[in-house]
Amino acid sequence: RLTGKTPFTPASALAFMVFVLLYFPCIATLTAIARETGSWKYALFSVIYNTGLAWVFAFLTYRIAVLF
Repeated sequence: RLTGKTPFTPASALAFMVFVLLYFPCIATLTAIARETGSWKYALFSVIYNTGLAWVFAFLTYRIAVLF
């Protein structure tokens, strides 16, 4: 339903940009990691680690941005 309000606040938009910058790599990168290491567990680790790290930094960015 259209309300005319923006879906993001400045703080949430900044946190979203930080998350997108850091989250898990594309499928081609995951395939390259799996082929070069010889195991899909390193590719899976990459997805989990990068997504978790992105979430932490996005959370911190949002909390800091809300202070201002």
